[in-house]
Amino acid sequence: MNPRILLIILLLSCNHAAKRNVTPAFYYWKQTWTGNTAELKYMQDLPARRLYVKLFDVDIDEVTKAATPVAIFRQKAPFPAGVEIVPVVFLMNEIWANPTPQLAANVSRLMEQLCDSLPATSIKEIQLDCDWTQTSRDAYFSFIKQIRQTPFFRERRVSATIRMYQVKYKVRTGIPPVDRGLLMCYNMGDLRKPGSHNSILDISAMESYLGEQRVAAYPLPLDIALPLFSWSVLFRNGTEYTGILRNIGTEELQDTTIFAAGSKQLYTIRKDTTLNGYPLKEGSVIRRETIDQQALETAAQLVAKQLQTPDPVIIFYHLDSTTLKKYPLNELQKICRFFN
Repeated sequence: MNPRILLIILLLSCNHAAKRNVTPAFYYWKQTWTGNTAELKYMQDLPARRLYVKLFDVDIDEVTKAATPVAIFRQKAPFPAGVEIVPVVFLMNEIWANPTPQLAANVSRLMEQLCDSLPATSIKEIQLDCDWTQTSRDAYFSFIKQIRQTPFFRERRVSATIRMYQVKYKVRTGIPPVDRGLLMCYNMGDLRKPGSHNSILDISAMESYLGEQRVAAYPLPLDIALPLFSWSVLFRNGTEYTGILRNIGTEELQDTTIFAAGSKQLYTIRKDTTLNGYPLKEGSVIRRETIDQQALETAAQLVAKQLQTPDPVIIFYHLDSTTLKKYPLNELQKICRFFN
């Protein structure tokens, strides 16, 4: 064979071998699944081959002070055929201050009950979502080891969400005893800090977390989650963090009779009013945080350069028909191609 042709074949073979097997996916973080037509169509066209569904939260009951399941998921329509479902439980960090010995068994039992409508063989992975800290890691990691011994978890792959700071400070926060990690490429800034920064996705902050090839060096195979959401953050008197306004978006903030627009998505409230159920005081400030396509692409490219996982899942947070109108299908397909 001509040596030149042989070289071309070898180069093509190497390139083919290096290509990742990428699985597009979505989180579903709403409490009820209704089989929304627009959401199903978007999933089909992407195509999304996996759906991570939050089944419930575990929080501290205000009366009993015990860890209690809340916001329990309800399925009112069939899930799409051919899409793998990954059950997720969100565990508040506060529950680790005084965990009960039965917690792992109780969580596993409830997850099994909520998954009763799904074929047991179709559930290949279960995900634990917790923003653990150096202080709570021992209790959380002990819980993981216990729950992996329960019948529902045994023989199934277990993944855990990983925050940016947990990658940067992996020695301090530890590595969870799971099969895979899910790197959350959002909520990396200080939500409670006043000013014009974006706490959902801050590229400079992301670069500082990912520096020194930290993703490449992380000792778990990592999947990636990217943000498709926005929110409005309220600061009383302009500086005191008050909370997130879920039902006040960009359209409402354009009302100049209520808001005075400042620089970089800051809006000052002109007069006392109630809007969409929220009481707003004169002089308070709302910071509107959104994710544009350029920021999303930059974030994806940053992490893709370091990612070593040969078969990553690229998860978009989250599947919501209103949110998806802001992200044309071809844009999310482009994001997925960065990881090939």
